[in-house]
Amino acid sequence: MTEQDQTVKTEQAPSSLEHKLELVVAEADLEKAANAELKKLAKDARMPGFRKGHVPMDQVRAMYGERAYGNALNQLVGQAWMKAAQESDLRIAGEPSIVDSGRDEEKAALLFTATFEVFPDVEIPDFSSLELKRYTCTVGDAEVEKTIDVMRRQRVSFTEEEGRAAQADDQVTLDFKGTKGGEAFKGGTAQDYTFVLGQGRMLPEFETAVTGMKAGDTKTFPMTFPAEYGIAELNGAEVEFEVTVKKVCEPHYPEINDEFAQSLGVEGGIEKMRSEIRANLEREVKARLENKTKAEVMEAVNGLIKFDVPKAIVAEEEQSLTQAAMQDLAARGMDPKKLPKIPEGLFTEQASRRVRLGLFVSTLVEKEKIAGTEEQARAIAEEIASSYEDPSEVVTYIMGDANRLFNLRNQATESNVTEWILSKAKTSEEAVDFDQLMGQQPTA
Repeated sequence: MTEQDQTVKTEQAPSSLEHKLELVVAEADLEKAANAELKKLAKDARMPGFRKGHVPMDQVRAMYGERAYGNALNQLVGQAWMKAAQESDLRIAGEPSIVDSGRDEEKAALLFTATFEVFPDVEIPDFSSLELKRYTCTVGDAEVEKTIDVMRRQRVSFTEEEGRAAQADDQVTLDFKGTKGGEAFKGGTAQDYTFVLGQGRMLPEFETAVTGMKAGDTKTFPMTFPAEYGIAELNGAEVEFEVTVKKVCEPHYPEINDEFAQSLGVEGGIEKMRSEIRANLEREVKARLENKTKAEVMEAVNGLIKFDVPKAIVAEEEQSLTQAAMQDLAARGMDPKKLPKIPEGLFTEQASRRVRLGLFVSTLVEKEKIAGTEEQARAIAEEIASSYEDPSEVVTYIMGDANRLFNLRNQATESNVTEWILSKAKTSEEAVDFDQLMGQQPTA
């Protein structure tokens, strides 16, 4: 059978992305390939009374005929598929499903049908009516001082104070026992439990009750758990706690001076520290604003693009997300083997969104020629390196690493895509609160 005869026809299945190709394998070619496979197998064939590789061919055929036929058929079907796929000029996504579809008596050939998906034709939508925002955030003296205060509080020390009434920021040690309907409930009892008032480790009602107590004080008080506390038997439950305070410790914070700066590894005093903190905050704020803007732009784009995506590619992405989730659980110290199996389809929607946006972005980048350049990657590297002692050495290291350079160019590409879309849409500026942006207080 000639190569020209192997691909019979192509037709599109009802699905917008599913296609079929009919493959033909000549029986003469199959017999020839099977005999070749038998000869290979005969070289290692063993049988009592015969040396290795000298078993009669009839015996080899009896032992390995079915295996040789299967190997040969798989090889020829694979070759037919590869040739048909190349000649189809289709942008094939994923592996095909190939099934036996009968025999062509006239051509003395076996027929197979390959079912597969293709990548969709992606059109760039009109963004002119899309309303998007460019976010801004100011880093001033107040933000610098607030950050220094956070760093200062992270270096707190405590001293026990006799007769001190517990107040916000104090460290208290206590015993407590919670009962529900007169019976102790699971997780409601502890001995020598230590926490800092005002940090939110305990429920607000509990902390309010403890505030004002001194070492040696005992108090019994009612409390109602939140309706969505997270433990079924305690959701919205009315309970009673008995608390005995054992210690109240007063917080002590370091002074903000040159010595404090040096303790953080900053040579040059407190003003140098303030300068470095401002520069670091500006970099962090810039990155968070870009991420926030990009996320909203991509969400808006996702609402405009409606094309179908290949199921095979979505399945691959879904598997990747599942593996990432399992790795995250392991990183948190959990044993994935002991956890319930992740429900099938949990990540399907997320995977579909990722694939759809990925296809859109790659199409836009190719069409508008806005891929990240090495110059843009270098600018990002220089920004990263600016906080190091020898920035030029860090830039050289980053730019000399192929993987890091690749990632930086991808980062630049994402920024280019975001800016391109913003340039086509209706945009407005909106200031973001510093604390909200940095995650120091919840969104209202």
